[in-house]
Amino acid sequence: MNNLVYLNKDPILKEFNSYVDKSSAKKMIAFKYFNGNLQLFDQYLKDNSYENVDTSHSFDFTEPKSQLEFSF
Repeated sequence: MNNLVYLNKDPILKEFNSYVDKSSAKKMIAFKYFNGNLQLFDQYLKDNSYENVDTSHSFDFTEPKSQLEFSF
């Protein structure tokens, strides 16, 4: 059982993956671990071969259709 592969053991990457809003998460994690330096955090992501997966939610703000009513 020692041949298991553990992915994302890094606590910084785990924390970054847990957020939905990646842009604000980058700022917060850079402040927390890299003294507010976003360039260092971007370099850290590149060094750890982190692929940015766009998980942002897209909202459809179309107006709802009115309910059809029968006129008798």
